[in-house]
Amino acid sequence: MLLKTRLRAYTLLVLLFACLATAFLWWQALRSQALLRDQVLLQAEQRSQHLADAMAGQVQGVLSSVDLALLDLRAQWLRTAERHQFDGQVRDKLASLPSGMVAYATVVDAQGYVVFNSLGLEAGTFVGDRPHFSQHRTGGDQLGMGVPVLSRLTGEWSMVVSRPILRQGRFDGTVHMLLSTHFMAQKLGALMLSDRDVVALVHPSGFFLARSRDNAEAMGRQVPADRPFLLRPDLNAGVFKVPGLVDGTWRTYGWERVPGTGAVLVVGLAKDSVLAPLAPGFRRSMTVTATLSALLVVGGALIAALLWRLMKGQAALAGSEARLREAQRIAALGSWECDIQTGRVVWSDELYRLFGVDPGTFEPSFERSLERVPPEERAALRETYRQALSEGVSFDVMHRVLLPGGAVKHVREVGMTQHEGGRPVRSLGTVQDVTALRSAQIELQQLNEQLESRVDERTAELTELNRELAAFTYSVSHDLRTPLRSIHGFAHLLEEDEDAALSPSGRQYLQRIQDGSRRMGQLITDLLALAHLGRADMRQERVNLSELAHALAAELQRSEPGRVVHWEIEDDLCVMADPGLMRVVMQNLLGNAWKYTGQRAVATISVTKTSHRDGMVEFCVRDNGAGFDMAYVAQLFQPFRRLHAHHEFEGSGVGLATVARVVRRHGGEVRGVGAVAGGAAFFVRLPEVPVVSELTPW
Repeated sequence: MLLKTRLRAYTLLVLLFACLATAFLWWQALRSQALLRDQVLLQAEQRSQHLADAMAGQVQGVLSSVDLALLDLRAQWLRTAERHQFDGQVRDKLASLPSGMVAYATVVDAQGYVVFNSLGLEAGTFVGDRPHFSQHRTGGDQLGMGVPVLSRLTGEWSMVVSRPILRQGRFDGTVHMLLSTHFMAQKLGALMLSDRDVVALVHPSGFFLARSRDNAEAMGRQVPADRPFLLRPDLNAGVFKVPGLVDGTWRTYGWERVPGTGAVLVVGLAKDSVLAPLAPGFRRSMTVTATLSALLVVGGALIAALLWRLMKGQAALAGSEARLREAQRIAALGSWECDIQTGRVVWSDELYRLFGVDPGTFEPSFERSLERVPPEERAALRETYRQALSEGVSFDVMHRVLLPGGAVKHVREVGMTQHEGGRPVRSLGTVQDVTALRSAQIELQQLNEQLESRVDERTAELTELNRELAAFTYSVSHDLRTPLRSIHGFAHLLEEDEDAALSPSGRQYLQRIQDGSRRMGQLITDLLALAHLGRADMRQERVNLSELAHALAAELQRSEPGRVVHWEIEDDLCVMADPGLMRVVMQNLLGNAWKYTGQRAVATISVTKTSHRDGMVEFCVRDNGAGFDMAYVAQLFQPFRRLHAHHEFEGSGVGLATVARVVRRHGGEVRGVGAVAGGAAFFVRLPEVPVVSELTPW
């Protein structure tokens, strides 16, 4: 039980270790991936910050070129008195800028009304309420930037970049250029990023100025107020991670303020794009981890299964040893084993009990065991053991054992010696208590002697009974036949001499007396014949049933030449049987077929072979006569059992019983199949080789 408990604990420990090792392996793999993911995201933050810094410089360069153009136009406006001259200068300046960069230019007076438009449209539009105009009017000669608006003139989103017009230090209006957000989006998109990354230019108020992706959707939208560049206007750069406002994609954003404008350049690197290069490595890592986990689990399961099998084997071994001890106790069978090299002898518990010694005080050995054997048997037992050692033969001897209390046991000792390289190495054997068996043998011997005497007496009595039975049979045959002949004879004389004096009833009674005496005589004849069959000797040889059937058919046909019968007898139908007894079988079978087809205008009787297998030959006698009801088939082969009335068909009911008895004596079988008015068939199976048959009483 202790060993079983320890093995169960070891099994649980192995399974627990496998589970813990698997869990640690997955934890380590996931932790490594998380650390690598965090490291890559940190690098992405740094990269986005660097890209934002670089892109802010480019945006600053674009805005600087626009600012230079604004400053130049402002100077031209202050020097030029003619509007058509200024219009030409504006066209030249716009043409010098990149194509599509600026949609058009305007000049606004100090009251906020447009006084010049490069598109040649009518002036007079009021823009004095715009934030960028109010900013210039309140003071300062700085570059102004407005939020994008959908221009009514061009139908595109544009952002206003402006400079104030100062005359002798006083505010006298503004000069504007409408910078295309689409152009700026293209500039931002020139940064080679993935299709999930984004670059955006954000107004100091939080409105999108341009966006490399989905620029049209971003126009007019304002980023949330929790963005760090809005919360901390004193900061010029930083990073943050949020889902995108337009498409909801998680990104790592680096931002940089564009000097001189307050605008913010934001570069967002999509988390999926940043981590995409790690995916193959992560998949390989997970595959390796899964493989190692499977190996750990399978290995742990195999070790646990081996420990479990070991535990079951130990339990089975312990159970087997217990059953062996119990079996030895029940069978009174002990075992011993001797190591010839060391001389050490081991006895089973039952062997100590057989010799009546205490295992704690008795040291087993061959010599010590001989001390328990009667002196007159020791030499023979010692010689037997010596031959087993030297010649390697096994031995099986019986001897007596003297118990300490004086009792004597008879034991049977079986043993052998194992050899290696021609040298004996180990002897082993069993000792069984056969005292009860020996006593039973002695009693059986006495009973056999008594039985032989009784058999001789019974044989003599049986012989005498057989002689008396034969005498009785003769007496019955003689004593019964004589009165029956007298009755039949006097009835015949009465019929001849007194026929005229008899009434019709008397004649009928007289006829019934004659019929009854004839049937009684036939019954006695059949009864004696049936008894004779059980006592007759059999001489088995090859019998041609076809020839026998033809001969019997001819006899039946001569007995009633007026009948029309079609005979179908198969040729060369042979069996191993007694010729005389087989003639009796065929006479009864063909006689029955002849009798029961007597009422047919055209009768058919056949004798054919139906099967030949399993060492048996089967033939069938079939007719188209009266047949019988299969409900009474069990009565067919019983003596004196008839299935038809005497007035329908003559007979004593012994014929088929005779057939069955003869067939059984030959070691065969017979069965019948029929139907009322549908004919009958009798199948007879006989062995191909002769059988030994004992005489049987009927």
